Amino acid sequence: MLLMLPLWLSNCSKGGGDSVTPNSIEGTWTISGFAINPGVDFLQNGQKTTDLLAFFKSLPNGAGTDVVTCLTTTTISFNSGGKVTSKAGQKCDAASVDPSTIEDNSTWKLDGTKLTITDNTGTQTFDVNRNGNTMGLSTTGTEDYGEGNKTYTTTIQLTR
Repeated sequence: MLLMLPLWLSNCSKGGGDSVTPNSIEGTWTISGFAINPGVDFLQNGQKTTDLLAFFKSLPNGAGTDVVTCLTTTTISFNSGGKVTSKAGQKCDAASVDPSTIEDNSTWKLDGTKLTITDNTGTQTFDVNRNGNTMGLSTTGTEDYGEGNKTYTTTIQLTR
């Protein structure tokens, strides 16, 4: 499950909402939502989940509590001049999660609704969906979560 965390920052899907401009993206954002569509039966119990934060919260004995804390306290800053910085949140070490797939001193560029981030690992392009103080980033890719290869859209919701 935790291996899919890097997927949330590799591509994004289109959506409606407010216009997307460099000024509307600039600032510091925290993770407020994390979803996958179609839903996945991670526990092989017949129940598919689309809300990954709720899924982590529901794990027995609080097993996902540190993951949720890590993700929801992680910050990503899109700074003026095209620089990106990120800071892993609380409990990320305890959760054995590195949600920061964007390295410090990365660069960003917006072209329409396409956000391109370049760091030491390469270039990632996203479609951006913004509505007020909320910004959605989604990635679509093929994965096998126990049901054979399927196409999934993973969406990370960021809030200022």
